[in-house]
This record gives sequence, C-alpha cells and structure tokens, in this order.
Amino acid sequence: MSRTTKPYRRFRARGGESTGEDGLAALRELTAREAGADAPPAPPPGGGGRGRAVEPIPARRPGTLEREQRRALAREGRRPWSLRGLGPGGWIARIAVLLIAGFVVWAFLGYLAIDGAVNEANSKITASARAALDEPSGGMLGTPTNTLILGVDARKGATRSKRADTVLIMRTDPDSGRIKYLSIPRDWRVELPSVGTQKINAAFTFGGQAGMIRAVKQVTGLPIHHLMVIKFAGFPKMVDAVGGITVNNPTALLDCPYEAGRTVSFPAGRIEMDGARALEFSRARQGACGGDFGRALRQQAVVAGLKSEVVATSELWRAPWRGAGVVRALQTDIGTMDMVKMGWLQARLEQRTEDRILLTGEPQLVDGISFVVQTDPDLNEREIARFVGRN
Repeated sequence: MSRTTKPYRRFRARGGESTGEDGLAALRELTAREAGADAPPAPPPGGGGRGRAVEPIPARRPGTLEREQRRALAREGRRPWSLRGLGPGGWIARIAVLLIAGFVVWAFLGYLAIDGAVNEANSKITASARAALDEPSGGMLGTPTNTLILGVDARKGATRSKRADTVLIMRTDPDSGRIKYLSIPRDWRVELPSVGTQKINAAFTFGGQAGMIRAVKQVTGLPIHHLMVIKFAGFPKMVDAVGGITVNNPTALLDCPYEAGRTVSFPAGRIEMDGARALEFSRARQGACGGDFGRALRQQAVVAGLKSEVVATSELWRAPWRGAGVVRALQTDIGTMDMVKMGWLQARLEQRTEDRILLTGEPQLVDGISFVVQTDPDLNEREIARFVGRN
C-alpha cells in the first residue's frame, strides 16, 4: 500500500518525538510572545510531554508609542475639560494654567484693593502741598526717592490736626539697595516766613502740609518727592490692620510719664505690640523715654516694624490687602502704581540700624520757649551727607 502524501509538515518539538500536546504548548508560547500576554501560557494537559518544558513568558510593558496610542484612543471624543487620557505633560500643562490663572486673579483683586485705598488717601492731599513737592528725576525703581512722613495730632479740644510730632524723611535708594531714615526733632528751631522763630512742628499749624514740606527742605536742603501724613488717632488701627508689629528696643524704659497722668514702661529687646501699645511707644518722650531724640529713634523703629509686617514673606499672599489697610490711614500723593513699586522696594531693600539718622542739637530756652538749637552745623551736614550716601 502506498504512503499518502500529506500537504502539511508535522510539527516536531526539539528534543524528541512530537505529540499533539507538545505542539499546542509551543503554539501557545508563540501566540503569547506575539500578543504580549501578561500571563504565562497554560501548561499542557497531563503535566507535560516528552519535549522540553515551556518556561513562563515575562509580562511585557507597553512601549511609548503603544501608550500614546492607548491615550489617543481614550481621548477620542472627550470633552475639552475632561481629564480622560491625559499623560504627564497634559497634567503639568493644566496645573500650570490653573496656577497662572490664580495668580492673575490674585493680582487683579489685590490691585483693586490698593487702588481704592490710594484714591481715598490721594484726595486728602492739598493742591499747595503737591506744588511744594519736587519732581523726581526718574522712576521710583531706579532713582533714590525722599518721602516725608509726618505724624500729626490735634490738641485737646481742637477740631483738626495742628501739630506734627513726627518729622521723618524715608529714602529708598535702589542703587545702594538700602532704605534710610532721617528724623528732625519736633522742637527744632526754624524761621518761618511771615511768622518768625518757631518750632518746626508749628510749620504744620501755620502752613499745613505745604508749610511742613517747605520747612523740612529749608532745614535739610534735600528735595522732597512724596508726602505721607499719619494722624495719630488712626495710627492704632493701621498697626492692627497688619496684625501688630515687632520692634527691637535697645534700652528698657521705666515709668515714662504719658497722657492723663499715666506712665508707660517697655522692656529691652524685641517687643510685640498692638496698635495702642505702638502708639504709646512712638509718643512717650518724658522722663526715662529720652525726650525728642529718644522718641524720634523709636518712631523710626516703629516705621521699620510696620514695613516688615506688610511685606512679610509668610503673609505675602495677603500683602495687597494689608497694604491697603495701611494706606487708608494715610494722606499721601503717591499714586497706585508708585505705591505698588514702593511696596516692592520695601520688600527687597535692606534696612540697617546705622541708617537711622537723627539731626542733633542742644535743648535751649529762648524767650522762655524750649527749642532744639543746632550747635554744630558741620556735624549735621555730615549726617545729611551720610543719609544721601555721599560718604
């Protein structure tokens, strides 16, 4: 009988005679490799055959192209806001967009808060005061700027502020990277036009905001570019708006006479103060509080502490609203954009203790009135030169 010729080759596994079970196991192995199956092929029935044992196929991780294809299929027909099928790049892009959008909203709302406060403060500056100010030679971010800060108060029974008990020039200098303060004692003797010999704080009584600007320029010879007026009645609210301040008091002050027969005391070192306490620290001057000279230096420390709180890094997210709370207690000519620039300078410029300068003189009685009289003009010229950075 003749052998029948078959139209196919019988599959034989290496290592011995092939059986049906061996062939199926080998085919399963090939199929698993082609499809990237996650599970190893099932063992042949009966536990194997005479051929070589089939080893488990390790799971194959999909390649980059395959992952992209799967994500593309998942994104098919999805909504624009859907997160289905996003890869790492998509998540990063969307998070970045959310952060940018949040920052834009924060900046816009913060600007509106500051702008409203600035418009209110600008309306309290007189036209004559604006005319008495000097035009800056450049922008605030690139040019030294002198800002006159006045702390004013009303005598008991008066209906408006009459005295300037704080006379302080703040100089922001981007070139040197520093902020400096120059104080003039309130009893400094000056000659006021059409009035005669007076204390410098009386310039506010006779000439208002413009009178004080002219008197300070006369004493120091410095240009005054901007003006800030703080009423002591609103000072505690301004300090409380930033959550209080911290100042460094170099010397303990004990039982300093204060208003209404009270005394106030302050320990040495760092002191945390609310608005009422900061006002006492700024105004006390008799007895152990060191007179006008000691008070002027403490007022500089309070201004520095207030600035530090407004621009504190830990509270930066609400700095615009804190700044707006401070500005509402001011009378100032500084516009909104320049106020934002000043806030930026306050945050980045350095403050040093040696940059708190005080014009010095000798207390004297003149016709029965107590004045601070300049006795060493050369010394004060050197102090002013140090203030503007000429030495």
